[in-house]
Amino acid sequence: MNAIERSKCIIEAILADISRSYSQVGGGGISAIKQNSTTSFTVSISQEERVDLLTYEATIDAKGKVSVKKTGEDTKSH
Repeated sequence: MNAIERSKCIIEAILADISRSYSQVGGGGISAIKQNSTTSFTVSISQEERVDLLTYEATIDAKGKVSVKKTGEDTKSH
């Protein structure tokens, strides 16, 4: 799997997790997805007076299956 395919698979897994677990559905939605390292990503979700920052760490097994785990949550005020 090349780097683009790996990032795509990880982002899809992160988006699926956010759909399942993120309950603050008001505001402006996802404003950014930033790759911090090969397997670490931060998702910015705009709210009315803040941005929620969700950090994920991904693992890929030998068969190419992607798993993600939320490793941090933060809030940035405007």
